[in-house]
Amino acid sequence: MRIFALAGLAVVLITANGWAANKPAFEAASIHIADPGEAGPGDIPRNMDSSPGHFAMRNVPLRYCLEWAWDLKDYELSGPDWIKSENRYDIIANAPGPTSDDQMRLMLRNLLMERFQMKIHRESRNLDVYVLLPGKGELRVKEASADEQTSLGAAEPKGSVKFTKQPISRFTFMLTRRLDKPTLDETGLKGMYDFTIDLSGLGFNGNPPQDTSAPSVFTTVPQNLGLRLEAAKRPVDILVVDHAEKVPTAN
Repeated sequence: MRIFALAGLAVVLITANGWAANKPAFEAASIHIADPGEAGPGDIPRNMDSSPGHFAMRNVPLRYCLEWAWDLKDYELSGPDWIKSENRYDIIANAPGPTSDDQMRLMLRNLLMERFQMKIHRESRNLDVYVLLPGKGELRVKEASADEQTSLGAAEPKGSVKFTKQPISRFTFMLTRRLDKPTLDETGLKGMYDFTIDLSGLGFNGNPPQDTSAPSVFTTVPQNLGLRLEAAKRPVDILVVDHAEKVPTAN
């Protein structure tokens, strides 16, 4: 009975920790608080080192590290305010060999959990969101051809954005960054598409646009794309950071 009890306790401890020794890990990794004089990070969490098996994030808040490690959007992460911008970090790591992004994400999760002594949990929250839905008329996005190059940039008329060989989720990502609520893709469109949309009437973070006479994005979405953009409530799976140390443990 004692043997079974000890074995059961070991299983409980490993499960509760969630980051046992056999989890994927970097061969070598360093985390330092970034020099305040460093240039600012980009606006998308990413691995800044394209060399196979190498990982780098420089001058990033902990939020960006978590978003990349768990493949999250901004609104899918909740935690102390300081993880958004207060402290910034440099993370440099090497895997044992060439590694896929999925494996690299698992390694980064393990590293962050250990070095920041994090405690996390998952929960579902009913959030106010916008949803991008099929329209009632003709669809105005065109399936991209296989030989096209992916691009995203300004277009005419002024204030328009041209998406070339992009998923619809790239557009909802942009809307999430610029509207006052997250935007979810419920169009059912799974391919890569070409489309141009007038966003001159869309400000940033829910603020009014510079040209207040410009058409609303709620008008241009059906006009330019043949889709609908509506306010709604949806259950969203959230990663909650219950605890994290501001200063990571020594390398």
